[in-house]
Amino acid sequence: MRFERPRGTRDFSPSIMHSRKFVEGIITRVFDSFGYHQISTPTFEHAELFTQKSGDEIISHMYDFEDKGGRRLCLRPEGTAPVARMYANELRSLPKPVKAYYVANMFRYEEPQKGRYREFWQAGIELMGADTPEADAEVILVAAECLKALGLEHELRISDIGLIRLLLSDAGVSDIDYPKAIQLLDKGDLDGVREFIDNDVFFKVIASRGKMEALSEVAGVISSSSSISSQDEAGDRLERLRSVLKLLDAAGTDYLVDFGMARGLDYYTGIVFDAKVAGLGAQDQVLGGGRYDDLIERFGGPVTPAVGFAFGLDRLLVARQAQGIEAGREEPDVYVLSATDDLRGMAFDVACRIRRELPGMSVVHGLSGRKMRKELEAASDLGVRYAVIVGARELADDSVMLKDMRQKTQEKVLLSELASKIN
Repeated sequence: MRFERPRGTRDFSPSIMHSRKFVEGIITRVFDSFGYHQISTPTFEHAELFTQKSGDEIISHMYDFEDKGGRRLCLRPEGTAPVARMYANELRSLPKPVKAYYVANMFRYEEPQKGRYREFWQAGIELMGADTPEADAEVILVAAECLKALGLEHELRISDIGLIRLLLSDAGVSDIDYPKAIQLLDKGDLDGVREFIDNDVFFKVIASRGKMEALSEVAGVISSSSSISSQDEAGDRLERLRSVLKLLDAAGTDYLVDFGMARGLDYYTGIVFDAKVAGLGAQDQVLGGGRYDDLIERFGGPVTPAVGFAFGLDRLLVARQAQGIEAGREEPDVYVLSATDDLRGMAFDVACRIRRELPGMSVVHGLSGRKMRKELEAASDLGVRYAVIVGARELADDSVMLKDMRQKTQEKVLLSELASKIN
């Protein structure tokens, strides 16, 4: 019987896995450089973990099921809620702030299309236990540095969902209608938003885009309006955002303040941000994040301010390809072969010796029993730098033949000096 992979999933060939590992390595090196530490959470969780605060968009696409014990579980659809649960369970006693990152597969039952799959990968960070402009700025800076290291042209957008929530409340949007209004705003559906809101101040605010001057524009709109009941809170939020932007300016980070941008997840409480790249069409958002100060408490932990973001790894890969950025070839360093069949065992020993003396070196050993000419052709096809030929004449002197495949030269080398010659 022939089996096909499930719809919305993919198989990854060695060359594709190389590209994925390459991009993942760039991202995690940036995470490491800012002092974040890798963690891992279960592939499936209790479904209620996500139904509490993840929002209707996530809930409606969950892979949920009942196990044999009658428990309602689901495959994780996103990464922040599991990390918040882990903090409440296990990480709360660590020195603050706790700085964690993850790289993991997620699952959502969505219509597959370019850049969107039912099984997909995210790489994200969470900074838990700090409520300062510096914490917000660092998380945004990590995202920006990753995009810079990946070589991607992008637009980094920043807003404050707390301010948007305040304006929606003053415009008469109920708690029941609030999630729907945010979803519509997140998708840029202003006509849909107008079905909930008839308030000029709100639409003036969400039309504000720019650098630091956008904050002054919004502050002017709010201060001149008698319809805003919580002007002090609105002013405090704008001042907090101003402090974050000053830090990003000092770090040389490019950004765009866009109050028309909202994040669709219900747990965000303050600053929110995302990044878009060219070449992906409608699926051009490659990361999203923000501050979520009450999520950990909802999961049974102490009151813990937190902020984080996640990349969509699959979209990053498509974006790099669309922008003509190559990952480069993954080439072994050394190919070891025998000149004759009776020396194949000795060639095996030499390959083991090189790996032992040069940890981290990629060493391929000819295993097919082909003639030496065919093995050298295979080494050339793989793009290796060196071929080590184990022959009887050289072994008599405790030596092998070292062939430089790029320079097209070769020399007889003592086994005791082989590692230093290759390295």
